[in-house]
Amino acid sequence: MATFEFNPIADFIVLKFVCPFCGEENETDALYVPTPDFSAETHHDSVNSEDYEHQCHKCDHLFDITVYNGFYGGDGEISDIDEGVSVEEDFPEEDYEEEYKSAYFDEHVRETIDVLDKIEVLDEVSKKLLYRTLYANVISSMEAYLSDRLIQKVLSSEETKRRFVESFKIYEETKFSLSEIFKKMEELDVRIKKTLRDIIYHNLPVIKNIYRSTLDIDLGDISNLMKCISIRHDIVHRNGKDKDGNLRIINKDDVLNIATSVSEFILNIENQLTDKDIDNTLKAFLQ
Repeated sequence: MATFEFNPIADFIVLKFVCPFCGEENETDALYVPTPDFSAETHHDSVNSEDYEHQCHKCDHLFDITVYNGFYGGDGEISDIDEGVSVEEDFPEEDYEEEYKSAYFDEHVRETIDVLDKIEVLDEVSKKLLYRTLYANVISSMEAYLSDRLIQKVLSSEETKRRFVESFKIYEETKFSLSEIFKKMEELDVRIKKTLRDIIYHNLPVIKNIYRSTLDIDLGDISNLMKCISIRHDIVHRNGKDKDGNLRIINKDDVLNIATSVSEFILNIENQLTDKDIDNTLKAFLQ
């Protein structure tokens, strides 16, 4: 049985693989991605699933497919295949307006602090569980901000699109004939958006390089945030335990500290973007 992963905000996914029984290349129909249970308190409890079947185009073998989706990620499995499954994702249409602010994240921080006050009356076991969940959720919100803001800014002008395309490695390796150039240009925005959606945004060193090379934005010292991301990884993928099996103890102050650190991190980005917007406006005025 082969497993696969996908972005949890995708609407649909399409799986591509070679049938191990007849060697035929297969592509499934669009598979609906289930919506997580947002009323749940943990990633595990938030996961919903959908079952599908795919019949091989040539030998008619039936493959069973299950698609899972939760707070922190989507994955799935397909029967009778060991490896070699690729995933294409279809995202909802989004309007990346120029007037984009980090207000939605500030609101999330306020909501997180409000929840912290409300759970004080709970027993210690429940509080520890919710502290871990809130901690991980702040990191996830930071990753969503980095993704949405980068896409908005890259697509906002021909200059930033060009800088991204010229600096991103996979585009350096793309080859096509001159007769395809207009078709490729028509598809460029869609391809850029998909490329940026596929990036792993908790890999901050990579994200820092992209922000610097494309937007000339310095994310600053990310060492402390990288440690926090490692803790979030243990919470989500190891049920709160580190690689040695020790339970991560998260308290109220830890959640407040990560919320403050991420808010300052985002504010630094927004201030730099505002300064650059002012500089660009002055340059255009003086020309």
